[in-house]
Amino acid sequence: MNSFALRPLQRGYTPEVANNLLEQALMGGFARQRVQFVNNTHTVNPSVMLDDKRKQQYFWVFWDSYQENPRPFLWRLIVGETELTTYVCQFIAGSLSVGERDGKVYSVSFGLRLKPNHTSREFDQLILDAWNDGDPSRLNNLVEKLVNEDMPDAREDIQW
Repeated sequence: MNSFALRPLQRGYTPEVANNLLEQALMGGFARQRVQFVNNTHTVNPSVMLDDKRKQQYFWVFWDSYQENPRPFLWRLIVGETELTTYVCQFIAGSLSVGERDGKVYSVSFGLRLKPNHTSREFDQLILDAWNDGDPSRLNNLVEKLVNEDMPDAREDIQW
């Protein structure tokens, strides 16, 4: 699986986080909700700056190769985290937009679907418990477990 090498611009970058629920509003009280989807995708419309000839050539070759043979690829983005995280991505058809040119410099924007990254349910429960107990600082020790145990387990499904 190829990785997209350009970095996304941080401005104008608003992800729509996956929603697995179907909801029906009721006349009073809480709405009725149920899980409708499993592993629904995030969507995002990132932009990249093509400020030199090498980046422009790389982007158009990458884009054209996926127009000829649509397939998932990897890219590092920020969706629900605080730092760049690798996602399995798919271009959304018909979403490419070329921004205003400033001489030879321009940006491109495009739509992506992202497969959500999941940590283990046990780790997620530890985070919830720490906050419910009023001591989220104990999570600092759990980061090592996430990086050294949970992340390698989560990446087993990704074929390199």
